[in-house]
Amino acid sequence: MSARAFDAAQFQQELKRGHVDSMAPGRSTLFSKCHHGMSYHDTKVGVRHPGMKDELLPRQIEACRAVDVKTPIYISAGLDEAMAVRHPEWTVKRKGGQSFDPLVAGWKTLCFNTPYLDYLCAQIDEVIERFDGGDGIFLDIISARECYCTCCIAGMVEAGLDPERQEDVSAFGYRTLQKYFEKTTNACHKKNAELRVFHNSGHIPKGSTQFLQWNSHLELESLPTGGWGYDHFPLSAKYAATTGMDFLGMTGKFHTTWGEFGGFKRANALRYECAAMLAFGSKCSVGDQLHPSGEMNPDTYALIGAAYDEVQGKEAWCRGAKPMSEIALVSPEALYADRPGAGRNSGAAEEGASRMLLEMQAQFDVVDLERDLSSYRLVILPDEISLEDGTAFTTKLRDFVANGGKLILSGKSGINAEGSAFVLDAGLDIMGRSEWNPDYIIPTEKTPTPPVRGRFVIHGGAFDVRPRSGTEVLARRAAPYFNREWDHFCSHQHTPDVEESELPAVTGNGSIVYFAHPIFTRYRRYGQPLYRDLVSDVIAYLLGDLSLQTNLPTAARASLMRQEDEGRDVLHLLYAVPVLRGASGGSGGAEASWSLEVIEDLVPLRDVECSVRLSNKGQNGQAVKSVRLTPSGEELPFSTDGDRVRFTVPQLLCHQMVELSY
Repeated sequence: MSARAFDAAQFQQELKRGHVDSMAPGRSTLFSKCHHGMSYHDTKVGVRHPGMKDELLPRQIEACRAVDVKTPIYISAGLDEAMAVRHPEWTVKRKGGQSFDPLVAGWKTLCFNTPYLDYLCAQIDEVIERFDGGDGIFLDIISARECYCTCCIAGMVEAGLDPERQEDVSAFGYRTLQKYFEKTTNACHKKNAELRVFHNSGHIPKGSTQFLQWNSHLELESLPTGGWGYDHFPLSAKYAATTGMDFLGMTGKFHTTWGEFGGFKRANALRYECAAMLAFGSKCSVGDQLHPSGEMNPDTYALIGAAYDEVQGKEAWCRGAKPMSEIALVSPEALYADRPGAGRNSGAAEEGASRMLLEMQAQFDVVDLERDLSSYRLVILPDEISLEDGTAFTTKLRDFVANGGKLILSGKSGINAEGSAFVLDAGLDIMGRSEWNPDYIIPTEKTPTPPVRGRFVIHGGAFDVRPRSGTEVLARRAAPYFNREWDHFCSHQHTPDVEESELPAVTGNGSIVYFAHPIFTRYRRYGQPLYRDLVSDVIAYLLGDLSLQTNLPTAARASLMRQEDEGRDVLHLLYAVPVLRGASGGSGGAEASWSLEVIEDLVPLRDVECSVRLSNKGQNGQAVKSVRLTPSGEELPFSTDGDRVRFTVPQLLCHQMVELSY
């Protein structure tokens, strides 16, 4: 990093070209310290970058403030190559005793239970004193680490924990993380208790008060081409929106992921990603990485500017908007919030359920166990959420159903930890776990959508349940001839069906629907649309029509938001089709590659039919006054039918907002 080519005027010119109003805190160009452990300003604490002729950070701050661009400051916390080399005893040590392979290029993780934490806090103090923290501090690479270094083993022994027990090592890593949060946040707030601070781990843990309390806002790191995929951001945003915290989405200009010099995604992809941030109630952040010369790349800011130009024209319909959700998807992750080492494999059920709902264009929130459920019509507990009688969450669910709310359970959800009985009255008795895996589902007239009316396969096993009086069978089951074993198998994959079971696959009693299989996990792993068809049918069985109905294809996304102060609802329609490209190869360095989702071509959809249920005939009991495309202002013909308004959007290209004014 020589920064010899840094020019304030060129820097400002590219920021203007990119329509930038704040240097994105995550992976921004405004670094105090990078992963290499190098400081981009004079320092009495850290290691000044040896190749840097003049200080970079103060010149960047001055240039930004001259054009009214905010300047949050980035500090690499979890990675510091300089300190890993100088103090290898400060790095995280694996159980086998190795911290890192000195002959492999790659980052080395620092342990927060060593003197490194004091060193990091001293660096924060220096930035606060000299730069007043800029417009906020972004601390990166933060997580609880299972570490067997000398300091951690001594700390475990002192705390009465056993370093040979996995649970104790995880618990101590969590304690260390809390110590990190407290010390670094206090350092950030030394001069200004209101300074914005975010600790980035690449994921917002759902239900973790121990994480949320240390952050002034949330930044949702989600590079679709960097391993997150295009459905990760909506899932994260739909939880962030329930926290009451300000939040922004964080993508990158790269074709793949961070640090890809000379890597550029298509402008259409970035247009879609920024539109999705707006649609799901988020502010926008696009990450870049400054060339070591200090010169801004004009191609990058032309790319970013194309997306941000559209964002700028749409902001007025997004400020203060809140989602109008009628379904609450309870995150299995929230069961394990603030419980170190638990729930590591709970994501598939949540992701499968969220993908189904996104593909249905259903309006839903992702919620933790503390969320008030009274505003929702339907609550979904996907696959993994066992219940315990007498807990606050179980009581909340019981009250929700008693007050007319509807509930979908699947797999272990709604059942006690022993797997012997339902905690809520689903109108079922449990006979035990099924002996068959896989087996088969058979739709009934109550589940009319699946085009396959006979038997279709589902893996993962099921609970055997017997309906009581008043509980309907919505889908039946069939058994295979036998389970596939090494010495007894048929065909390439699994054994065909032989006879229908007397035990059901899906049941309902009018208030609660139960899937005997972990259907959401199966959908995440197999992507079988027949499973989504069943879920769509049981939602209709419980609720009738959803608040939003369209003729959009499953690849489209829809989000209905309310701007209370403006007296309007805003419907966001999104459409692009990610294509899987690339191939996995290599384990690191320049030859590493992987399959990734790419958006390149935007194809218009025409005559998108929409029907929106109006809550209390809109706001304050008023009827709809107008329906307009925004930001163009073009009025659309509409009709009202009871509590619904119907209209047709002539064309959807990438993103279209529709304003319903009252």
